[in-house]
This record gives sequence, C-alpha cells and structure tokens, in this order.
Amino acid sequence: MTFLWIALAAIVIYFIYGLLAPHPNKRVFAGDLPADRVENGYLIPHEVFDPDEERLFQKAATSVEAHTRALKKHAARDDETFHEPHWGHTSAMLRGTLTVDKTKNLPEAFRVGLFAQDRAYAVVARSGTQKDADVGLTSSRLALKLDYPKAIPNVYAPSGEANELDLLLAAGNPGNNGADHTFFARDGHQVAMAFGLKPPSLETLKALANWRNIALLLNVRKRVAGLTAPLRKAPVNQDGWAGMPYFSLGPFALGDGAMKFALLPVKPHKVAEHDRMKMDFAAFSKKNMDDWLVSGEEAEFTLAVQLATPECIPDPGPEDPPKSVMAAEYCDLTWDEAASPYISVGRLTLSTDPAINSAEVWGHIQYNAWNTLPSMRPLGQLFRMRKHVHAAHSNVRVTHLYGGKAGELAGKCPFSD
Repeated sequence: MTFLWIALAAIVIYFIYGLLAPHPNKRVFAGDLPADRVENGYLIPHEVFDPDEERLFQKAATSVEAHTRALKKHAARDDETFHEPHWGHTSAMLRGTLTVDKTKNLPEAFRVGLFAQDRAYAVVARSGTQKDADVGLTSSRLALKLDYPKAIPNVYAPSGEANELDLLLAAGNPGNNGADHTFFARDGHQVAMAFGLKPPSLETLKALANWRNIALLLNVRKRVAGLTAPLRKAPVNQDGWAGMPYFSLGPFALGDGAMKFALLPVKPHKVAEHDRMKMDFAAFSKKNMDDWLVSGEEAEFTLAVQLATPECIPDPGPEDPPKSVMAAEYCDLTWDEAASPYISVGRLTLSTDPAINSAEVWGHIQYNAWNTLPSMRPLGQLFRMRKHVHAAHSNVRVTHLYGGKAGELAGKCPFSD
C-alpha cells in the first residue's frame, strides 16, 4: 500500500512539475507582430528571430556531429552499401540538365533568382534514400547542384561563394495537399529536442523530465507516421525514384514573396511492390537505380513553383501568429495546393550515362539549401537551423566517414566529363 501511495505521489509531482516548469521546446511568438502584408494578391512573408537561436542551433549541430563520429571511421569509403542512420544512403550520382523555359508563367514580381531568365543549367543530382528506425521514417530524396554562371553564397567554399546553386527535395505522394509535402517538424526547438535524445545524455533526461516534452515528441512521431503511411500503400509503393514527385518541404523566399518548389515526374517508373519499413530500403533502391541505368531511359521531371497567397495559408489558431509569419516560420504547414496550384517553370532531365558512386570524387560533394541566391533563400527557424546542422553533419561526414576534406569540391563540381 505504501508503494502505491509513493507511486501516486510521484505521478502527481511529475504532472505538476510539467505544468509549472519552463517549457523551452515549445516556441512562443511573444510581443507585437505586424499585420499580414499582401501585394497584388500574394503574401509577404515575415520571419521572426528568437534571441536563443544560435545556442539552439549549436546544440543540435553538436549532437549530430557526436552521432556521426560514433560511427565506424571511413565506413562509407570502405563500403558503398553503407547506410548512415538518420541520414541515409546515396543510390547514385547523376548528370543532367535543368531547363528553365517558362518564366513567363510567373507573375513579373517573381521572375527573380533562378527564374530571372530562361536558360539551361548543367546538373549533378544525388539520388538517395533514408531509413530512420527511431521515428519510423523511410523516404527517397533528390538533391540538385546547378552549374550557375556566377558566384553565389556557398556554405562550404572557403571564400563563401561558388558557381553552384543547390535545390534539395524529398519524395511525397502525387495527390494534392499531401501531409508528406511538408517537413515533419515545425521549428528548430522540436528538432533540437529530438536530436538531443540520442546518444543518451543529460539533455535526454532533461527533455523526458517534462511530460509536455514527451507529448511534443509523440506528436512529432504521429506526424512522421502520417507522412510515411501514404508512401507505403499500393500503388504508390510501386513507384521507383524516377516516377515520384519531390517537394522542397519548407518555404523559400522568391523576391518579396514566398514559394515552395517541386519536381513532378513526367512519366512513370514502376518497380516491384514493396513495404519501405519492412525491408532494406537502401539496397532495394540501389538495385532499382542500377536497373534504371541499364534501361537507358532518361528520367524527366517538371520543375514547378507554388506561391504563397492569403487563401492557401490556413487561418491562424488561438496561439498562432499572423499568416505572414506562419508562411515563413511553420515548416510543417500545408499550403493549399487547390487555392495556389503549382506553376510549371521548367524541366529536369537526368541521363543514364553518368559516373556512379565513385567515393573518391562523388562522395565529397556537399549540398546545402543555403547554397542559393539571396532572392530565393530558405525561410524560417527550421531552415536557419538546417544551415548549421547540415553543414556540421556534411563536414564530419566527409572527413570521418569518407576520409576526405570538408569543402574540397566546393566550386569544383564535375558537371561534365
């Protein structure tokens, strides 16, 4: 009986502590925020910078570096089938062309950056897969590096600039407004807390000591399950990498407005039926990639852009900021694709005749969403975090897993033979 009273008292104390203790992992937009700005029917995004962001970003980056350094040294260099936990496996490095030829489809105010003029760009694309057993997430990803005609900001180049522009996307389902068209977390606070759980540390105990953090983590886990579910069901689970749509997930600037972008497949690419969570998805994807290379059939995608409008952003709830802030800072926000449809601006063609998986050359190429023009920079806290975390992970990945030098291929990408 005494034990039951002690257990009950512990539960009550735990509940009260969760109510009264600080909750740093829930982001609160305090103070006066500007009213929504709309110009010519399009929403003007407004970013909000928290005073503790740099500490938050460093905390997440340190956790990611430690997790990667705990893996076997030179694992990716010595084994081309190596699948890095959380971050995935490269199925192939492909060459191709991105042709921007429909800038006239965009309102004139948004013909900036990559869409300032019609022209073609040589591309190196990294096709990869990610299987994360901790959160039950399995996905395909596509990263593009464009041969840009002038030097632009670059996270890895010693000078801070290189003649490269990166576009990073993740696979989603082909239907409108899919949950997997957005990121699985809303902001940097949620991601930093999740990163801090592994490897176990004092931060793990601090997070679990508050039941509101556990509730937040369970909500993220529930969202991940929602993202994965459509991709596991037939006939979607019969689509190979070249037959999948890919989405930028979070918001980007486009001039004074905001956008998301996508690569939509032009033709199907069917593979054997599979369950992503019950198999070695990396090996399965690598086999399908090799089969596609043998086929000699090019992969084709439509490059499309979705523009932020007041109608496509959900109405704010009681604790939400104005729509201009939501559009910039909510990385998990679905922009209604019926209210603001994706607009075709170009096409991507990837060849079956590239050099494949040469670790000495291709393994060291580093991508980052911030390797882009200021007029189309990523928006929001989560993307600001990704700038630091992806750079930290990419640098330690290149040095520790591949035995290379961080930044050695910045501005030297082999776009052609």
